[in-house]
Amino acid sequence: MLVSPLPSTFLELMTLDRLSENEFVGHTPAYPWGRVFGGQVVAQALMSAGATVDQGQLVHSLHAYFVLGGTPRESIRYEVDRLRDGRSFSTRRVVAQQASGAILNLDASFHRVEDDAEVQDVALPVDVPHPNELKQQDWGGFGSNRELAHPPGSARSSVWLKMEEELGEHPLIHAAAIAYLSDHNPMDAIVSSHPQRLSWEQMMTASLDHNVWFHRPAKATDWMLFDMRGHGLSNARGMATGLVHHIDGTHIATIAQEGLVRSPRNAV
Repeated sequence: MLVSPLPSTFLELMTLDRLSENEFVGHTPAYPWGRVFGGQVVAQALMSAGATVDQGQLVHSLHAYFVLGGTPRESIRYEVDRLRDGRSFSTRRVVAQQASGAILNLDASFHRVEDDAEVQDVALPVDVPHPNELKQQDWGGFGSNRELAHPPGSARSSVWLKMEEELGEHPLIHAAAIAYLSDHNPMDAIVSSHPQRLSWEQMMTASLDHNVWFHRPAKATDWMLFDMRGHGLSNARGMATGLVHHIDGTHIATIAQEGLVRSPRNAV
């Protein structure tokens, strides 16, 4: 594959080259950690899937498996399989490929908007400060980041995130931005309960699978709280789930991720 151009904005990152009706190519910026950010591959795969679906249907869920770490030195080819087109739902499968083979497999489902019951049974946590009260942090990806402090061992990671650049009005790009940001802190929640109290960068870690359910459309240019909680560690794997709330309290999305966590003595 060709050497990737370097996207300098999120919109450039989500602008894919269309090779055919079901094939797309995405490009990668130079991340400081030297690997492709998993959220990027999820978001680009979602953009590929969405480009083959009727615009009247919005993504309501995605389920992804990280197969191999991607290299930023290559473009990424996205191959879309149109599993089903229905009046209410459409289903797509996307395989992301590099020279080494498949690096991600993603299934996404799209649903036509329906006028029915509207109930929200979860609320924005009361222990969370406003993002304006927190310090901006540079994390090496796109988007603003205001991280909350939790006690060591709390198995929790909470971050206010948003995109700074104008993204337009199309709901797919905002859903892709939420998918991109959703990979920001699940591993922090998973690793935070480890008894060695090391950061995840000090261990052998990798995201294994990643799931997002989109409940309500939202503008990714507004502040959103990604509140993730770990559920323990077993067999070198950990699990985190969490909710995404708009700053006005609206429950936007739910996230679940499983990750590999090998202690330094076992890391290979």
